Order: sequence, then C-alpha cells, then structure tokens
Amino acid sequence: GMASELLRRWWTQSSPSHLLKAEKQLLSSLVKSPFVKDINNSKNNDDDDNNSNGSSLNYVEYIAKTSLDNKHATKLPTVVMTHGFGSGLGFFFRNVDPLLQSGKIGRLILVDWIGMGGSHRLPCRDSPIRWTKGSFCNSMFTPSEAVDFFVDPLETFLKEKGIDGGSDDSNGEDPPFWLVGHSLGGYLAARYVLRHPHRSPSKLILASPVGFPPPPDDIISPSELPTTFRLLDTLWSANVTPQQLVRLMGANRGRNAVSRALRGRIPHLDSHDADLLADYLFHITVAPPSGEFAMNSLLEPIISKGKSGNGGGGVFAREPLEDMGIVNELSTSVKQVKILFGDHDWMRFNEPSATSVVQGLRRRGVDANVSVLNNA
Repeated sequence: GMASELLRRWWTQSSPSHLLKAEKQLLSSLVKSPFVKDINNSKNNDDDDNNSNGSSLNYVEYIAKTSLDNKHATKLPTVVMTHGFGSGLGFFFRNVDPLLQSGKIGRLILVDWIGMGGSHRLPCRDSPIRWTKGSFCNSMFTPSEAVDFFVDPLETFLKEKGIDGGSDDSNGEDPPFWLVGHSLGGYLAARYVLRHPHRSPSKLILASPVGFPPPPDDIISPSELPTTFRLLDTLWSANVTPQQLVRLMGANRGRNAVSRALRGRIPHLDSHDADLLADYLFHITVAPPSGEFAMNSLLEPIISKGKSGNGGGGVFAREPLEDMGIVNELSTSVKQVKILFGDHDWMRFNEPSATSVVQGLRRRGVDANVSVLNNA
C-alpha cells in the first residue's frame, strides 16, 4: 500500500521523478543527438493514478537528421528498441548516435517494457507472478499471461505512435518498422510478432536473445545440486529477484552494490559514464517491483549433465520459441530476421536452436541469419 511505498522511497532515496531525472541526465550527457521531445514525464510523474494502457510506457524518441533535411527520407524505417531483464532504455545510449548517423533509419524509439525501467509499475496483484506456496501476493500468472502482460501494452503503444508495420504496407504510405530486442527483450519481441502478426515489423533483430531451445533432457534435480545452485533455485522459485536484494540494502549499500556490479559487467566504461549509468541503474532497480517477476513466470534456471551438448545448462524459457511454430509464424509476417550473439555471450547456448529456426525461415524465403560478434 501507500505506507510501504513511502517507506521504500525513504529507505532507497528514490522515486519516479529521481529515476526520470537520472535517465535524462544519462542520455543528454552521453548522446549527442537531441530527443524529439522531452522524455515523457507527463505520464510518469509521482502520482499513482497511472492506468495500464500503452501510454504508461516510458519512451524516448529521436529523428535522424536525414529525415529532417529530406522530405523523401520519410520512407526510412522507424526502429523500436527494447531492453532486457533488469535493464532499461538508457542502456542503449551507445547505439543512438551511430544508428541516427547511419543514413539507414528515419526515427528511433527506445521504449521501456511495462513494469520495468521508467514505465508504469503495476501493483503486485496485477504483475506477472508465478504461483508459489506461501507467497504473500500471488497473481498466479501462467507463462502465456506473463507474455501478454508485456506485449499487449507494447502493441497499444505502437498503435498510439502510428507504427503499424504489417508487411511494409503495400500502399507504400507508412515507413517500414524494425523491432530490436535484447536478451529477455529479444524473447518478448519474438513473442510480440507471434501474438500480433498483423502489426509485425518488416525486420526483427534479436540481440543475445533468451528462450530459443527447449530444456535438455538430462536435467539435474534441485536436490542433487551443489549448495549455491540449490539456493539460487530456491530463491528463483520463491520469486526473489536480484532487485529485491538491492532494495533491502537501501540507499548507500544498494548504490555501491549496483556500481560494483556494473563496473564488473562493463569494465571499459570511463568513470564519468559509469557514474551516470550506475545512478540510472540504481533508480530503475529499486523502483517498485512489477515486471521483474517475469524472471520466474517466463524463465527457469536449469543445470544439465551436459550430455545433450548444452554443456551445463542455463536459463530456459518455460515456453521455448523453438516449440511455438515460430518458423511458420514468422515466415508469413516478417521479411528479415537477424539474430546476434557475442563470442563470450552467456546466452550463446541458444545459438544452435536459433540457427535451426533461421534455416527453417530461409527455406521459406525469409532473409534470415545468425551472426556471432567478436569480443562481445
């Protein structure tokens, strides 16, 4: 309720306006291109009367200079980028200027998934929580309902922004639309296309996506796992997220933990950039829990004996893309599919499954490929 929310804000020294300020500071300091309009604070003020329609998605929009200078450039695609678990639109700061200067795109929209980043955080009873015994707040979402939780607001948002996709529009009126998803955002972007084929992008780009292969057959049961893994499995099943641990730490210790984790993950950042990013990451991490519960309703950690070539396991989708007739579905709605992994990518165990999907798409005439980027 209201009291616990006030306590959380006091303990973490964070609020929606702090979050949006940190996001604005990050983007205005590290991105040269100006956004089209101010980051949409109007929908994300400190009031709690947000409804859960598409407008409650936080987004930032940029227009490429070529589009501003040249009337004919309106045919250039609109690119919509979606982030991964525990992340937010601010993490795309490095991609904005190169994309806008490439001459290949007309406008760029970075968007936060509902319940994540700076988007509206729904109360726990409306958030995608998987059923667990003894949990104080069970919305009992199935994996399919958890997918709808994210992709329906995205569809509403795209409709509101006049982004229709749908086979590059045969009448040639609307510019094409490309959808980019990173990590969990890659899984959700693919599920969006499966759910809303009539409003599909012409190009789907999945960067380090989670959720392609079905889990291996030779799963090690939790009771046989080493203690650390058993603890992870227990916390995961109990809907305990990394964000909750940071919230418990409070303002100072929480900030230090986030900052250390960030520098560990992206060691090459200079200290000014790292401070801006850490401040932003802290605020999106300690905001009220909502979308993060998808960790357990959409995904599960699995350790395997490694016989099936998946070497040790990883995080798998409860509804794997490979099992969803994805080749049939995508081949009728999307013209191009690009899947990217880094050579040191912990999602790379998805590569064999993604490759077999891509081969199926190619056989059906879709321009599809999987690439592995070096030193990534």
